[in-house]
Amino acid sequence: MIFTLLGLVAIMFILQSVLGYGQLKDFNKNYYQMRSQNKVSIGRSKGLVTTGVVLLMKIDNKARILETRKMQGTTVFARFKKFEKLNGKHLLKIDEESLDQVDRFTRKAIRDAQHTYRIVQAGGEPPKPSSPVEKLFNLFNKKGEVSR
Repeated sequence: MIFTLLGLVAIMFILQSVLGYGQLKDFNKNYYQMRSQNKVSIGRSKGLVTTGVVLLMKIDNKARILETRKMQGTTVFARFKKFEKLNGKHLLKIDEESLDQVDRFTRKAIRDAQHTYRIVQAGGEPPKPSSPVEKLFNLFNKKGEVSR
């Protein structure tokens, strides 16, 4: 019984890895297509159980959005699709009316792209997102600090 369960977990892990690789390959293909033509600002909104969003925004030298592609979903089957609602807008001056037309996950990804762009324009490097293991480790560290 335990070996069957372990085998099932191993098969699920391998399947997740293969499908995750396909998603990463789709990201790289879209990113490099857009990056070969201009700058690209990336915005992310990650959810543990909720939908996640990744935005790739091709921008000109004045931060005007030329093309946007969006990947949204909760599974590794999500792929990039064209997202034209932001095209032609200035990345740092997207109006509230435009933001109201998108879901909250996309809105968060737009704000992340704006934040990342500001950091890079100031000569900085955007912070590396924490992995789920790092978040869990940090959660336990914070609890340990509070109880001291």
